[in-house]
Amino acid sequence: MSDIYLFGAGIQGQIFLRAMKANGVEPAAIIDSFSTKTNVDGVSVIRPEEVTDKGAKIYISVGLMSRKIKKQLESDGFINVFDFTQSLTAFPNIIVELKLHSLWYSENLSDRVDEAAIAGFNKLLCDDISRDLLAKIVRFRTEFLIEDYISPDEQLQYFTDDVPALSHLESVRFIDAGAYNGDTLKSLFKVAKAKQLPVEYCASFEPDPANLLGLNTACSELVNTGNNARVFVYPSGVWSESAQLSFEADSNTSSKLSLGSINASTINCVALDDVVYGARPNFIKMDVEGAEKQALSGASKTIADFSPVLAICLYHNPKDLWQIPELIMQINPNYDMYLRVYGDMLLETVLYCIPKKILSKQ
Repeated sequence: MSDIYLFGAGIQGQIFLRAMKANGVEPAAIIDSFSTKTNVDGVSVIRPEEVTDKGAKIYISVGLMSRKIKKQLESDGFINVFDFTQSLTAFPNIIVELKLHSLWYSENLSDRVDEAAIAGFNKLLCDDISRDLLAKIVRFRTEFLIEDYISPDEQLQYFTDDVPALSHLESVRFIDAGAYNGDTLKSLFKVAKAKQLPVEYCASFEPDPANLLGLNTACSELVNTGNNARVFVYPSGVWSESAQLSFEADSNTSSKLSLGSINASTINCVALDDVVYGARPNFIKMDVEGAEKQALSGASKTIADFSPVLAICLYHNPKDLWQIPELIMQINPNYDMYLRVYGDMLLETVLYCIPKKILSKQ
C-alpha cells in the first residue's frame, strides 16, 4: 500500500496535519519545496524529489496555488494528488480550525451574516450563478458544512468569461488598486490582446516596496514588448483621503494598512479622486487588504460621474460581503452586480459592478 503525504509545512499544513491525525491518518512525511523546518509535530519535512513512490497519495494544504502545485506534481509523475478542495473534502473536520484563520470569520454570527442586508444584496445580483453563490456563502458561514463549500472558480480572476466586464468598452482605462507584483496587469493585457481591445493606460497603486520590484519589472516587460498603452506605477496605497498611514509590509498579497501597529511603517496613501479623476477611468479593480470601503469612498466622485466597471474584493472583513455593495449603490445606483469566488475558504471573493447604461460623461 502506498504511503500518504501532506504537502505544505506552513500554518495551513499544520492545521491539516492535526485534522489528519484526528482521523487516525499519520502522514509518512510533509512535502515542502522551500520550508527550512525539518519536522512538524514529529513528522519529517522533505523535498518532493525525496518521494520515490509515484503512487503515493499527496494531500495539498496550500490554498490559492493548490492547482498549480498539483499540476507540477502530476508532471513529475505522481498519480494520486489531491488539490486543496479535494483534500478538504477528504478531511472535512479541518474546517473547524481553518475557519478561524479566514479574514471574513468572526465568532459572532451577526458579523458573518446579516440576513436583511444580504437579502438586499441578493436583489442586486443579475445572474443565477451569483445568487446561488451568495446563498452558499451564507450557509457555509453559518454551519461550516463541507456540502456548502465553494470550489474556486477556475476562470481568470477580474476578467472572467461569464461576467460582461469588458463587453461595452471600446478601450480600457484601468486602475489597479493593490497591484501586488503586476499579476492583474499582465492578465489585463493578455485578455485585451485576445479581444483586440486597446488599453489606453493602466495606473497601478502598490505601497509595498518588495512588491513594487515585481510590479515595475512587469511594467517594463509590457512596455518593451511593443504595447502602446501608457503604464503608470504609484508607490502608494489608496484610501478615503490623501494622507500618511501606517502600513505592514509583508512582501506578499497580505501587505496591508494597519492603523496604530507598532511594527508598521508610514506610507503615502491617496484618494483616487485626487489622482485619476481627470483621466476618466472605465475599469477599477480593488484588492487592498481590508481598505476597500475607504478606497471606494476616496473614489466616489469618479464612480458617480463615470460609472466605471468595478471589480472589488469582498472577503477581507466579515461585513464587507454586504456593506461594500451597499456603499457602491449609495455612490452610484447605475450598476448590475455579479459575484464570483476564486479562492479556497471563500478567499478571492469578487464583486463585479457593470454599468447599466453608458453615461454621457464616459
